[in-house]
Amino acid sequence: MRAYATDRHGDIKDLSLRDDIAKPAPAPGEVLVKVKAAAVNPADLKVLMGRDGGGFLHASKFPLILGFDFSGVVAEVGSEVKGRAVGDEVFGFLPYARSTRGGTFAEYVAVAADTVGKKPKKISHEEAAAAATSTATALQSLRDKGKLAAGQTVLINGASGGVGSYAVQIAKALGATVTATCSGAKVEHVKSLGADRVVDYKSTPLSQLEERFEVIFDVAASSSYGVCGPLLKPSGTYVSLLPSPSLFLGMARALFSSKHCKMMVVQPVASDFDQLAAWFDEGKLKPMVDTSYPLEEVPKALERQRAGDVRGKIAITVDAS
Repeated sequence: MRAYATDRHGDIKDLSLRDDIAKPAPAPGEVLVKVKAAAVNPADLKVLMGRDGGGFLHASKFPLILGFDFSGVVAEVGSEVKGRAVGDEVFGFLPYARSTRGGTFAEYVAVAADTVGKKPKKISHEEAAAAATSTATALQSLRDKGKLAAGQTVLINGASGGVGSYAVQIAKALGATVTATCSGAKVEHVKSLGADRVVDYKSTPLSQLEERFEVIFDVAASSSYGVCGPLLKPSGTYVSLLPSPSLFLGMARALFSSKHCKMMVVQPVASDFDQLAAWFDEGKLKPMVDTSYPLEEVPKALERQRAGDVRGKIAITVDAS
């Protein structure tokens, strides 16, 4: 099968589109998905380079195929699989773990059947793939780690990127009042997602905010529990996505407080994808694709990701038929 792969950790120039990669076979409990679309994540560059924790996100098995997010059609069903059939349109992402050996910048990927959801009917494969990791991360961060509930207030720090854009929408779907931060150039974009208040972080630092929140979701991981703790209500929760010395210090400090400091590690959960698909089909979530590239232009997509200033996610069209 065709796939973008590398034979060693390196840079984008070390990737090549190959047609000699063996098509995976579904193991017991797995389905083989014919990939229609994938999406680019910051994790792809970390895995490619083998730095910044990339070794913990993917097995160092060569040839190494990049890509975590996918949307496609079930082509084969392994033994012991229930609830999935050939022809089902599904979406999801591969676990960010050393156990992951495949990649989605490829024509086929084998994935555990109980970690994928049925693709939303009202959006494209590109939109579904681009939503997979970001929506699940936002949902699990807010609902599971933050315990965000209807009527509560949440601060989303870094609300214009892939996860942040969906965090605003999911917080509103959960019934919360949302304050969001972003750069001044993206204020109107974040307002259009439903945020109740949008703050330009360059002109108004977090420390100057007067509101108090049940949940602070530091999507950008640009702040800390030390800065955000005073902005939390009693028993409030600070959630970050990236491990750092300041985060671990915050976790230690929170042990002696009624407030909480937590780190989120996203997991592919079928029931979460089903909830997210329902919200897409109900119009509560808007797809957030910045740009879409064909499989042949994966290097360009990765360069765009590395350059930054992406609104939403970058999609990869693997099979346009």
